[in-house]
Amino acid sequence: MFVDKLSARAHLIFQHKRPYFDEKQGIWRSHLLYEGHADNIVTDAGRRIIHTLIYGTSAQKTSASAGVGLNYIGLSNDGTAPAAGDTTLTGELVGSGLVRAQGTVTLPTGPGVITSIGTTFTYSGGSPQQVQKAALFDNPAGGNMAHELLFTQRTLALSDTLTLTFNITLT
Repeated sequence: MFVDKLSARAHLIFQHKRPYFDEKQGIWRSHLLYEGHADNIVTDAGRRIIHTLIYGTSAQKTSASAGVGLNYIGLSNDGTAPAAGDTTLTGELVGSGLVRAQGTVTLPTGPGVITSIGTTFTYSGGSPQQVQKAALFDNPAGGNMAHELLFTQRTLALSDTLTLTFNITLT
């Protein structure tokens, strides 16, 4: 008997960079301070919306799930472990260049099974800001949270960048 198993997992690659002026070249460059990786959990709401987006009829889709897809990236400094029942990103950051942003989406082609969603945040606040959690949403505010993950805490200083790339594998 053939059993087909559906799996939707996200793997996050994140890079923390700091700008500096190269006196010799006379140009601004960036120094990679850290690169890390983290895996997510799929929330209950996220699993339902993935199924609805893929298999639902137009009558079953809400205006949010019929729209832009799960491609808005939110950040937080909450260190609590992600849980399948989470519906919001606790302590989501809402200013200083770290507000939820729509990522650039690269869909698979041919026999591909990975969708990439990525963006770069540039911190514009005065005091250092710590970040250690990210999630994907279907809306720029509120909406459904699908993938949530905790990663190595980073402390961002003025003009630091944090580049996040979710690689979603659907097999």
